[in-house]
Order: sequence, then structure tokens, then C-alpha cells
Amino acid sequence: MTNDTAPPTRYLFIVARNRPDILERVRERLHGDERIEVIVDRRYGERRREDVPREPDRRAGDRRRPAKAWDDLTLFPTLVAQKRVPSYGELERNVAAYARECEQRLEALVSADTASKADTIAILTQAEDAVGALIARLRALTS
Repeated sequence: MTNDTAPPTRYLFIVARNRPDILERVRERLHGDERIEVIVDRRYGERRREDVPREPDRRAGDRRRPAKAWDDLTLFPTLVAQKRVPSYGELERNVAAYARECEQRLEALVSADTASKADTIAILTQAEDAVGALIARLRALTS
């Protein structure tokens, strides 16, 4: 049984940078599935550029989590990972902000609708007056 209030699970389908042939096939096959984002592995070597250590080194060793064999794109050409989804707190804040935005838009539409109705009533009143004047002239001509 699925929970309708839970945010949808999203996935990253990561393809090794040296396998563009797989990338295109995967993109074609998964095209249209909004739950899956297909990307190329952007990681490239160590991010620390200099061999000279900085003093003091505030980093406590390598902070990356240890690689498991199935996470290693040098062994396997693809990797599927669950994409982080916003927390419920973030979702609630986003929904509240969107609700305020929709409320403002609705107020603007109601105001525009009221102005449009007033303009329409004025135009209809002029048209009624013009038709009444035409009818009076026709009666005067036919009497």
C-alpha cells in the first residue's frame, strides 16, 4: 500500500563519463519518466589541487564515504541512486509560499474581473440607450 502524502521517490541514473553510447540509449529508453534524471558522472579525480598540505589542515581525512563495488563507475558503467527529496518541513514551506502566491494572483484576477464586469455593464447600457434611440426614431418615421 502506498502513502499518497509521501513525496514521490526520484532517482539519478548516473552513467560513466567514458560511456556516451550508454548515455544516449538510457536517455532514449527513460525519456518521459519524470521520476528518473539521467546524468553523466561529473566526478573527476581528487578535488584537492595542490600536493602541499595547508597548515593547519582542518579536514579530518577523506570525507567521502567508502566506495562499495556497486558504486564504482570504473567497474560498472551505470549507477542508480535515490535522489534527495525535500523534507516535509521544506515541502510545507514551499506549499505555504505557493498558496500565498496563488492567493495574490486570485485577488488580482478577481479585481480584473470586477473591472471587466463594470466596463461590460457600461457598454451594454450605452448599447441599450442607442437601441432605444433607434426604436424611437423608427416610430417617429413610421407614424
